[in-house]
Amino acid sequence: MCGSVFLALRRRRGGLRLLGALSVAGAAGLLVAPAAFGHAAFVGSAPEPGARLKRSPQRVVLTFTEPLNRSLSRATLVGVDGRERDVAARGVDNRRLILKPKAGLDRGAYRVRWHTVSTEDGHALEGSFSFGLRAPAAGGEHQLEQSPLARSGWLRVALRGLFYVAVLLFAAGLLVPLLVRAGGGSWLAPAALEGSPVDGSAVRAREREVVADLGWLAVGLAAAVTLVEAADAAGGVSVQGLTDFLLANASGVARVVLVCSLLLAVLVASRRCRLAAALVAVALAGIATSGHASSADPRALTVANDWLHLMAGAVWLGGLGLLVLVWWPLLRHGGSAARQAAAAHVLPGFGRVALPAFAVVTTTGLVSLVVQLGHLDALWSTGYGQVLLVKISLVGLLATASALHAWRLRPRLLDPPPRASAERLHWRLVRSEPLVGVAVLAAVALLVAFPLPPRQLAAADGALAAQAACDPCPLPRPAADELPVAEQAGSQLVAGWLRRDGSQLAGTVRVSDLRGQPSRAPIAVVGSRQSGCGVGCHRFRVPAAATLRVGVRDHGRRFVVELPAQWHPRASARARRLLQSAQASMRRLHSVRQTEAVTSGPGSYARTDYRLQAPDRMALQTDLGVQTVIAGERRWFRTRDTAWQRTSYGSGIGFSLRRWFRWTTYAQSVRLLDRRTEAGRPVAELALMDPATPVWMRLVIDERTNRVLRERIISKSHLTSSRYFGFGRPTRIEIPDVG
Repeated sequence: MCGSVFLALRRRRGGLRLLGALSVAGAAGLLVAPAAFGHAAFVGSAPEPGARLKRSPQRVVLTFTEPLNRSLSRATLVGVDGRERDVAARGVDNRRLILKPKAGLDRGAYRVRWHTVSTEDGHALEGSFSFGLRAPAAGGEHQLEQSPLARSGWLRVALRGLFYVAVLLFAAGLLVPLLVRAGGGSWLAPAALEGSPVDGSAVRAREREVVADLGWLAVGLAAAVTLVEAADAAGGVSVQGLTDFLLANASGVARVVLVCSLLLAVLVASRRCRLAAALVAVALAGIATSGHASSADPRALTVANDWLHLMAGAVWLGGLGLLVLVWWPLLRHGGSAARQAAAAHVLPGFGRVALPAFAVVTTTGLVSLVVQLGHLDALWSTGYGQVLLVKISLVGLLATASALHAWRLRPRLLDPPPRASAERLHWRLVRSEPLVGVAVLAAVALLVAFPLPPRQLAAADGALAAQAACDPCPLPRPAADELPVAEQAGSQLVAGWLRRDGSQLAGTVRVSDLRGQPSRAPIAVVGSRQSGCGVGCHRFRVPAAATLRVGVRDHGRRFVVELPAQWHPRASARARRLLQSAQASMRRLHSVRQTEAVTSGPGSYARTDYRLQAPDRMALQTDLGVQTVIAGERRWFRTRDTAWQRTSYGSGIGFSLRRWFRWTTYAQSVRLLDRRTEAGRPVAELALMDPATPVWMRLVIDERTNRVLRERIISKSHLTSSRYFGFGRPTRIEIPDVG
């Protein structure tokens, strides 16, 4: 009984020691909670989402974070009219999907729709993005299908929910008897029942019948879940699709092991109890291996955590449900004497194993929460987090009901003469707890159906995803005495790692092209003695100066860029504190204006004006006449030639003004370049770098208000300059009327 957990906690000091030890283990788990995941999440494409091309692309390449299942991953090219365009070839190259159009594309907007299945975890993902050929893209940014109910997801959720109920009840029927010392008989009908009004043999017979039925039900539902998920991944039901899904990765094999282990457990349960219990433990490991835990790194630890969570849940929630299933018909007709017998002889034994099971469920659940969420605000700002919050609330409701009938009602029930009102309320709570447990498992089934939990989603959109897809691999992280800075030279990116060496400036310069590949363009560090360190890499040494001048040839033209070469090397800690304060200050704003200019090289330029309003609204207009309004997860846009259209925004994480300002995410290195006075106010200029993305930033911050005035972002394909103003001025962003 759930209530027995709290009663035993009061009576047994050993239980307190165990709970304390598990809490320490949980805290340790939080410290080593993984940050990398294995879903084949979208990283980027060529052409980029939202790009406006001058010439028809010879091929369209989509890059993902993990190797793809060649047989189950696919992409299609669709015109603005909704018709699929012919392609000469489709292919999967490790982490990439490649489309080669059969002929040159006509002017217009195009959408690329993709469906991937990772070879690492077997999870299916879908998404799309748009680009334009001599025309604006239709929508622009990449959109990921993040709804757990997409593609008949309601069927997968319903089957998984029923399966979890059946398998946990069946597992309880095999595991709990090994843990509860019944003194003869079974844990649901111990020898102490002899002499009571309850027929122990009838209880044991019903127990055997219920456990057997639950076993067969669990086997059938496990097979159904596997078939439906294979059909979702393969795009239909076929022998080949089922084979490709189940035999391509460890997650697929785990599903096969799950069904086979459950079947064997049912067949041997009546003769070999311990073997059946071991088989059901293997089945629960199969569930953990085929879930979200299998796509975390280190996989072994996260899968083990989920397996412990399931095992403990089977003992606690499964045992509670099985107790009610077996005993409730007897309690309904046996009167007060039967209820007294159950409270006196059955509940205490179960309580002694429910206590540690409850502690393990709580601790491992806390670790899983950190692993899947990543950030606390995802608990209320994402659909996944909101479902998780419902699950946590339901578990809290269970705990509250248990505390009530364990600490207040059961003592009254066991002290003669029993109070009729307390007895009715006690057993009403007992009867309701399995129903709440079913709701908990339904929430779990919905969580499993989400394509990407928040932390994996953020990783796919941020530095970790970029690092996973990097080619070549990440740039070196600057040493403590180095200044990392970058500039754009035509369509080339020039990055420097600068350090002072007495009266000289030394370091490394790397030049890359728009794709992030090392550039073979001629490079010259002006006035230096330089030597090569690989393709696109040069070491240099020059007399110390305010700037480092680097010349690069790009498409027949020579560009000379100036990299800042003066900074305060001992002020990095102060620079980081200033950055954190500035980010916090910007996130507290009620409103702000922003102008942004973006270029990817000579001949390309785009300007966008933004109005930002807390907590979750943004309006923007580009120099091409595209207008967009965003409110949370909703987005409206129109061009000069079209009316307002409504779509979704983001990939399960809606817009918020707080998340708009995320400089610390990319601040692997922070340096203080300069402190000066501008227009009568003291300002500080910071240089930031994240080698994994990679991205370089420069911020100018008003030191009196801790507000960012200007921002310069340099990445492998873009240079973005922004100016912020209108801090806190009244603004109102209206939702467009789409009719």
